Amino acid sequence: MRLAIDTSGVEQAIVALDGRRLLAADDWSRRPDDPPVLARLEKLVERAGGRPDDLDMLAAARGPGSFTGLRIGLSIAAGLAYARHVPLYLIDSLPILARKAPGDPAAIALRDAGRGELFAWRSGDAAVRIPAAELAEWLPPAGRVIDEPADKLLEWLPAAAGRAIPQGERRRLSAALADCAIWTFESQKPLRYDEVQALYVQPAAAEERRRKAP
Repeated sequence: MRLAIDTSGVEQAIVALDGRRLLAADDWSRRPDDPPVLARLEKLVERAGGRPDDLDMLAAARGPGSFTGLRIGLSIAAGLAYARHVPLYLIDSLPILARKAPGDPAAIALRDAGRGELFAWRSGDAAVRIPAAELAEWLPPAGRVIDEPADKLLEWLPAAAGRAIPQGERRRLSAALADCAIWTFESQKPLRYDEVQALYVQPAAAEERRRKAP
C-alpha cells in the first residue's frame, strides 16, 4: 500500500493506493477544530483494508503553501517512512493544485500567500512568490488558471478572472494528489530521510535583496 499526503493548502487530502488503484481517499478543508491528520491517516488505512505494516511507499506535498500545514504533513510523512523503512518522495504542491482541473492540468496555479502576495506557478517553470500587483505582468497571455481560494483571481486581477476554472468544475484534491503520487512513485527517485525539506518560496523583495548581495 502507498500513501500520499497534501496538507499544504486550505484544501487538504490523503490517499491510499495499490499501484495505480485508488483504495481510499479523504478530503477536507482546514479548520481550527480539525481532528489530527495522523488520526485521519489511521482511519484511511483502515478503510483501505490495510495495516501500517502494509505501507511500502509514501509521498508528501512539499509546498509552497501554509507553513504550519507543511510542517505537519512533512513531519508525519518523514516519521512514518523512517519508522517503516520505506521510500519517501516529495511532490511540489502547485502542480498538484493544477491537476484539479478537469481534463488536462491547468497551465497556471495560484495560491494566496497572505500580505498581498501569492505563490504562482506556470507549466515548465518553478514556483515563485510575487506581489498581487505584479500578477498581470507575470501571467502568461493564455492558459487555464486554478486559484486557491477559488475566485481569488477575481480580486487579484479582475481582467483575467474568466480564465479561472469554476469551483463546481474542479476535481477533488484527492484525485489530483493521486495522479501526482502515481506519477512520482513510478518515475522519480526517493529522498534520503535527512533530505526532507519544505519548499519555502521567498517573497519577491527578499529574493531581490539576495541577488544584490555581494
